Amino acid sequence: MSQLTDKYGDAYILATNLGGTNLNAQEDDGHLTITGTLPTMYGVNQVWDKVKEIDPALSAGDLTLNLNAARNDIYGEYEVQPGDNLSKIASLVTQDKLSYQQIFDANSDQLDDPNTIRVGQRLVIPNF
Repeated sequence: MSQLTDKYGDAYILATNLGGTNLNAQEDDGHLTITGTLPTMYGVNQVWDKVKEIDPALSAGDLTLNLNAARNDIYGEYEVQPGDNLSKIASLVTQDKLSYQQIFDANSDQLDDPNTIRVGQRLVIPNF
């Protein structure tokens, strides 16, 4: 493995774990390019967040991410974790760009009450 593969390996592994397809990491002359498709934009953003953990200012200039979202009809899907509520999910996943009500409305087929969600439930996060 090269230094760049070691450095950004966690981002590539995350992309794989999030269901990335056609993933490819190509290193050329001290620059790594990762390409592929993630199921949703939420997944793409999660990989970007991982890269920012590795290089917070994105100042190294040694990486290009060319990741696309397979689905454009929704922002993403979220699996409810212990302690979650719709407001927390809106804040965590969308940085408060959506309200709990918007997430509730997008999941009206499976939610009757915005205060009642179950661990393990998969919620649709609408585009914003």
